[in-house]
Amino acid sequence: MIPKPGKRNLSCPRAWRPISLLSCLGKGLERLIARRLAWASIHYAVLHPQQAGALPKRSAVDLVAALIHDIEEASARGEVATLVTADIQGAFDTTMCNRLVLRLREQGWPDNLARWAGSFMSGRSARVRYQDITTPTTPLQCGLPQGSPVSPILFLLYTEPIYRLGNPEGRFGYADDTAILCTGPSLEETSRTASEYLQELLNWGATNGISFDPKKTEVMHFSPRRRKTEPPVRHGDEVDIQDTFETWTAKAQAVAHHLRSLRNTRRGALPSAVQRAVRACVEPILLFGVEAWYPGTTLPRWRQPTKEGPSRIQQLVRKMSKALKQAIRAILPTWKTTPIAVLHRESGIPPIHQLLEARRLRFSARIKSLDQAHPLAKRTIEAAPRPVIKCIKLKYQLPPKTFPTRLRRTNRLLENCQRPVLIPPKYSHEPQQPLQTASKEESAKDFDRWLQTIPSLSLVVYSDGSLSPSGAAGYGYVVHQDRRSVCQDAGRLGPAEVFDAEAKGALEGLKAALRLPQSATQRIVVCLDNIAAAKCLRGKPSDSSQRVFLTFQALAKTHRKTEVRWIPGHTDIPGNEQADILAKTGCAQPEPADAVPTLAFLLRPLGSGPKSQYRPGGMPLHPISTSV
Repeated sequence: MIPKPGKRNLSCPRAWRPISLLSCLGKGLERLIARRLAWASIHYAVLHPQQAGALPKRSAVDLVAALIHDIEEASARGEVATLVTADIQGAFDTTMCNRLVLRLREQGWPDNLARWAGSFMSGRSARVRYQDITTPTTPLQCGLPQGSPVSPILFLLYTEPIYRLGNPEGRFGYADDTAILCTGPSLEETSRTASEYLQELLNWGATNGISFDPKKTEVMHFSPRRRKTEPPVRHGDEVDIQDTFETWTAKAQAVAHHLRSLRNTRRGALPSAVQRAVRACVEPILLFGVEAWYPGTTLPRWRQPTKEGPSRIQQLVRKMSKALKQAIRAILPTWKTTPIAVLHRESGIPPIHQLLEARRLRFSARIKSLDQAHPLAKRTIEAAPRPVIKCIKLKYQLPPKTFPTRLRRTNRLLENCQRPVLIPPKYSHEPQQPLQTASKEESAKDFDRWLQTIPSLSLVVYSDGSLSPSGAAGYGYVVHQDRRSVCQDAGRLGPAEVFDAEAKGALEGLKAALRLPQSATQRIVVCLDNIAAAKCLRGKPSDSSQRVFLTFQALAKTHRKTEVRWIPGHTDIPGNEQADILAKTGCAQPEPADAVPTLAFLLRPLGSGPKSQYRPGGMPLHPISTSV
């Protein structure tokens, strides 16, 4: 039993969280099942698209960003939004075994999975241990064990019908928390609709043995205009964003003061160690949820979206900046009169507004990496323009203009790229040999000895990628048979990185080898000098150039005699040197007309973090010394 954070009255049973001590071997099996369940639930649309928790690439911040987007769209239409939040009481403890098995069968899961879930929940017993006191063993009639990797996804499947009730587009859920968003022309109408949906939710819970905590049920109203007569507030408060920020800034300041107490102007921890502590402890607290609420320096007007005005968050930014300065003074115990620009330069911590903009850019890149079923992807994908019909006036064919919400404006900060898909977890039945087991020199000698042992008809594909000083990415490959070149080629990519060029070169080299006569019966070994690309070719593909990796794996699976091998670069391996020259030649070719940026290219300016963007007075950030 562990106490819940923030609960002072420990005499109440609800103030404690029971954690089941389970077998480590059983947890390993449950984790495998949980990962496959999570992927299948999204791929086959078993769960509601706006359910999150225990699902890949679905977080609470994503749901809040989607919710704010819907509220802003309603405000742009001049409508009122009402949000009702509810919490399932007990959650894991009230899950019934037979109802869960029935739910899995109704959702179409295989019979063996439903029977496994029934076996997982039946025959369980528990005894409570606190300090040196242990209670007798008691059989459990219901409940999912807290601490099991598979319990969260099973609970999401158990409560999935909640989000299929009335107004499914306006329902959001994270674990045991659920929310209903209602929009309408007036506050009275949205309140009436929200009351009906809430009563429907309570009736469903009573039918299925699920109760909702009335103390955690809240109602919030959002209106683009202020009412002349405010509605009466009973058993509630007005939401003040200032109070919310003061809570988080106070937490960040408390951590900063604690770090500041560890050192002074004469002695203490190393500045580099304190800087890492500030980045790991203070910045995450201070910037929590920034992706959802930060609108940028400007905001569009409700009635004139094409015109922008100040975002009016300067007061909030000043509070955050004050907490950040306290953390900087923990890194550098300087005098109070030290200029702020010098503090940022010497500590390596950028100002708060640049941290906010950097976090916003990262969120824009993350939106590009989400699958199409993600709620944020659905809200940011723009429809393709329809063909223009000449006999109809153009103004009647133009699509309706959408309001530039903060989510849409964040998405437009970066160009569009190929959106990756959510792929299932991949497990190999046979253990794979590690790509690198020795130094570059020893690996080069081992590769040369290996070349002398393979059959003469085997095909060895050498591929490489290159990036020119102007930023052009190219690839090259050469196919060897009996240590002689049989074919070679080079090509140019669009806006991409070396990682993408390495993957493209390996794919084109494999295609060229498969086109050779008698390649179906010969062994093909693809050799490249990029370990990251080689790992993605053999295992789980990355989000950047995912389609290239999946195509390579499909061709290799069809051929059945294709291998991937890492070789050290610039060690005088003839095939690798040829591929390197061809890759540089490919950089000089014209860019393809249909090329789109890769995800790695979009992440390039974010690779070094916001420090690379900060130049106070034309001076770069000073690296922190590792000594006092």
